[in-house]
Amino acid sequence: MTPPVQPLSPPSKIDAVRALQAAIDGELQSVESTAAMARDEATNTETKAEGKYDTRATEASYLARGQAWRIAELRKLSAWLATEQATAPLTHPVVQVGALVEVNGARSEWVYIGPVGGGKATIGGHVIRLISLASPLGAAMEDLEVGDAFDVETPRGQRSYEIMALG
Repeated sequence: MTPPVQPLSPPSKIDAVRALQAAIDGELQSVESTAAMARDEATNTETKAEGKYDTRATEASYLARGQAWRIAELRKLSAWLATEQATAPLTHPVVQVGALVEVNGARSEWVYIGPVGGGKATIGGHVIRLISLASPLGAAMEDLEVGDAFDVETPRGQRSYEIMALG
């Protein structure tokens, strides 16, 4: 007979922010490497157009520009996660930037609300996704409290959620 599964203890906000920052910093290193390759490709003499329909250099420059934009966003996000604001207690017990939120619905999950979304980290058996208030999930739960229910329109239809914990 197997022993009953013990529920996981909730992640601490400080540990969640540290784990998310480590994940963002890892992504930043990867994107910087990719951007360097894209820049090299865009400026390489071998990429020079060989005819009017040869767009390799143009496409490489678009990729390099997109990578540069993502690098700037990741650097801002990493810097913000390193501030006290990222781990400070909430001024009001509602979903806002800087909140660690447990939602239950189509699936139970933990999300951290940042100024920019993207990325995830695993801590204490919990996967924590980094989202912003601009995301459909973030926008739907902005300013809600523990116990509040809300709906999110997704490509697979409407999903219902409830806020279970907030920190």
